[in-house]
Amino acid sequence: MDVRDIAQQWRVAKGYEGRGGVVVVFDGVAGGWVDCLRNPEHWRIGNYAVDESGKVWIASGVQVTDDDTASSWKPVEQ
Repeated sequence: MDVRDIAQQWRVAKGYEGRGGVVVVFDGVAGGWVDCLRNPEHWRIGNYAVDESGKVWIASGVQVTDDDTASSWKPVEQ
């Protein structure tokens, strides 16, 4: 399933439609919502963030170990 679909299903199920922000998805599972895209260092490399319009970003950085945190959010081309 596409990360956009996962995020949209999570928004509907949790009552977050129309609230803006982004839903964060990792390994095919929506992990929560934040009001705006910020603090990449709080997320692992490979997390996706999806806004209500379907724009997607990926948490990026230099990965040395499995639990390395990201240093930036990069847009994902659609």
